[in-house]
Amino acid sequence: MVMLILTCVAAMGLEPMTATIRVMNGSLYDYVIIGEHPKATDGYDNAYDTISPGNLNASMGQPFISVIISHPDWKPAMRELRGDIRSMAKKQEWQLIITSSLPKGTPLNVAFQKKGNTLPQGMKLLLKEEATSKEHDLGRWSYMIEAPGPGAATKLLIIAEEP
Repeated sequence: MVMLILTCVAAMGLEPMTATIRVMNGSLYDYVIIGEHPKATDGYDNAYDTISPGNLNASMGQPFISVIISHPDWKPAMRELRGDIRSMAKKQEWQLIITSSLPKGTPLNVAFQKKGNTLPQGMKLLLKEEATSKEHDLGRWSYMIEAPGPGAATKLLIIAEEP
């Protein structure tokens, strides 16, 4: 299991933020958007959250990578999100689930997509792999994980935290 930790160190108080996390191999990719906004809640907000459209390539038998933000305790139609914007808080956590049609062990690049994001000054993106306890600065470099293989999933945990 790989754990992705997102640490937010804002210069002054809590600030809104958005971060796009992209998982890719060659031309195949998928992404999720996490964030915080003063008008959002930690539940489903039609104005801020985006339900995952599902994976059309998987249903058509084509190669795919899928990444979702999982809310297993929510209503079935809202359990898988593409975008999850939460209330402003000192600490937030998001659970990501990655599936793929690629063979087990195929390298997947996990990257923070800098363009189009609103990160407070001083925010640090940190990826931590639970199995090895290695930490990686995702804000500066992408990180490679192994595809879980068809029918399997890899879970990532994203934590946004301000000191």
